[in-house]
Amino acid sequence: MDKVRAKSIPRLIMGIGHHLKIRLDKKLIEDNLTISQFRVLAYLWDYGEQKINQKMIHEFLEIKPSSLTKLIRILEQKGLIRKEADPDDSRNKTIKLTDKGMEIKKLCLQRIAESEAYLLQDFSHQEIGILTELLLKIKKKTRH
Repeated sequence: MDKVRAKSIPRLIMGIGHHLKIRLDKKLIEDNLTISQFRVLAYLWDYGEQKINQKMIHEFLEIKPSSLTKLIRILEQKGLIRKEADPDDSRNKTIKLTDKGMEIKKLCLQRIAESEAYLLQDFSHQEIGILTELLLKIKKKTRH
């Protein structure tokens, strides 16, 4: 039984993550975004008051630099972010949200909340608390 459970828990987590990504992509497409683009924007929403460069986003999101370069280019074309010369080092570029990039935050967070509410609608508050604790324990193990 333990071998079956050990194999099925990672499979369940990956399957849930895959289906959640698909669901979120469907929600975010209403705002002309993908989940990957949203993750870049979310990083900037959270840390945008700091001087952010592409390397910082790459390290935090743990995606390939070439993938991030493509995401940055797309977000620039959509007018959600802009690159600026770093005033302290002109060789570097900082990445900043535009006004449009800030405005879309509320809509995106609403889409995420709708998806979360759908997933958790059959759970009690206590079950959600337990699930959150267990997932955080798993997440902590994956960071080492």
